[in-house]
Amino acid sequence: MKFIADVMLGRTARWLRLFGYDTIYNPDVEDFDILFTALIEGRILLTRDVQLARTGGSVTYLVRANNLWKQLQEITNHFSILPEISLQICPVCNGKISPAEKVKIQDSVPRYTYLTHQKFWRCEKCGKIYWKGSHLQLAREDIISHILKRDSDNEN
Repeated sequence: MKFIADVMLGRTARWLRLFGYDTIYNPDVEDFDILFTALIEGRILLTRDVQLARTGGSVTYLVRANNLWKQLQEITNHFSILPEISLQICPVCNGKISPAEKVKIQDSVPRYTYLTHQKFWRCEKCGKIYWKGSHLQLAREDIISHILKRDSDNEN
């Protein structure tokens, strides 16, 4: 499943990428071009714009929630997405993330990080380096407290 998000869903797009979903986001692209890309590439257009959702018809999904966490909860529920961090898609640029040789990234990460972590990943598109540090644990905690907890609250 691939997505394209309109200008109102930038933070949501980054989280979908963290979940491993190819999600195009460019705030400078016009609605017509976003819709055209969705049609040509077989993507689902995520939008908060009612008119754009009407125009796009079956390739669009109108996100009704205003808040980031509620948007993610709505989207993950609607598309049956498991909200887990995957380290497959770069949240910054939507590029593919692949394992990086530790010796090749030594000068690109903080010394302490280099010394205390064994596995690293690099985005093939923008070059950003990732590792399983505290930032990933904090993201997982956000998922549990803001998305999964609310799902279980709604079931009761």
